[in-house]
Amino acid sequence: MVLCNVECLEKISNYLDVTPLQLEMQENVIVVSTEQGSNKKIEGFSTIIQSLTENSKYPDIFGTDNEMKALSRQWLEYAVVCVNYADTPTNAKRVLQELNVALKDSTYLTGTKKTIADVTLYYALHSIVRELTHQEKAQYVHVSRWFDNMQQERKLRQQLELISFNLLHLFLRM
Repeated sequence: MVLCNVECLEKISNYLDVTPLQLEMQENVIVVSTEQGSNKKIEGFSTIIQSLTENSKYPDIFGTDNEMKALSRQWLEYAVVCVNYADTPTNAKRVLQELNVALKDSTYLTGTKKTIADVTLYYALHSIVRELTHQEKAQYVHVSRWFDNMQQERKLRQQLELISFNLLHLFLRM
């Protein structure tokens, strides 16, 4: 099972208030038709997200300057190449460690403003973060801080479960 899937794209399109036409899997690649009844199609997770952002009412969701836009694109590629396969414990641990380092000195993946990269990784990682123990959440403190901050936006969270990051009980047992 891959994490960057049709369901993830549907959540992103809902968040962006964009309704894509028919999303489908064709030979292990996500495809979306660009026009009703047309043979024109866009293939690939990252490319579809970029198309969704172009059609959204959030012009700065990719970033406000060229550096942020480039970083957003890099994080989208990271999602496809690395996060997509974090559905195994070994890969999930590696991704969480890498993200923990990346988020050490910043609020969001590209700096101080939320971008489509943050939105995408939030949806792709939700099932993994939901399964973390409190000790594992403490081990990935920067990812936990970022994730908890992201999930506070009700529009972003949609129907997803609010994950607890209350670490008070850890200190009471010591």
